Amino acid sequence: MSLLGNAVVLVWNDVVDEGRDGFYAWHDKEHIPERLSIDGFLRGRRYRGDDASPEWLTVYEARDMRVLTGDAYLERLDNPTPLTRASVADFRNTARSICRIAETQGESTGGYVLTMQLRVDGSVPGLACFESLLVRGDVLAAHAFIADDTASNAQTAEAKARAFTVPSHIVMFEAATRDGIEACRSTLDAYDWPSHGATAEPCNVYVLEISRLSANLKETTS
Repeated sequence: MSLLGNAVVLVWNDVVDEGRDGFYAWHDKEHIPERLSIDGFLRGRRYRGDDASPEWLTVYEARDMRVLTGDAYLERLDNPTPLTRASVADFRNTARSICRIAETQGESTGGYVLTMQLRVDGSVPGLACFESLLVRGDVLAAHAFIADDTASNAQTAEAKARAFTVPSHIVMFEAATRDGIEACRSTLDAYDWPSHGATAEPCNVYVLEISRLSANLKETTS
């Protein structure tokens, strides 16, 4: 499948202008490797969008929800490094959800992704409603995520260091081309979500900056 594991952490954020260089150095050299050193974290990906708000999206894929609620991950969240504390202080407009995967289709990851955050009162339509997108050759995968409210709102030291929201339902598409992901954006933005008991934020489109596998996963697949 396109996704590794059965649970994800999704983080959206902006960074103040003076913190941009430091953000890249910290995120690439310390933060992603640190997260992937936790048993059960399988892959970390970061995307950036020229017209996205927030500007960055980070996706961590994990073996299951037990990894994301387990002692090893919570220990890291309760003991952030000095560089993590400094970098997180530069975050703005942060959203973070620890999610189970409600539905997923596709076999490949894409250099372009789209995310849509939903507030849901009823049942969310399944990915089959977007079959016209999924049959396109340049649309590679689609996912529906549901946040675990308790896990997402755990008051760890890292969580207390920044204000953030917790999107409860997220739809994500992956594509190989800009045309493909823009077709996804047009379709999802035009969809009649209120008739399905949902309120949708405008889609954000991102381009891949970094993708990294955990050392343990690389060893098992080599």
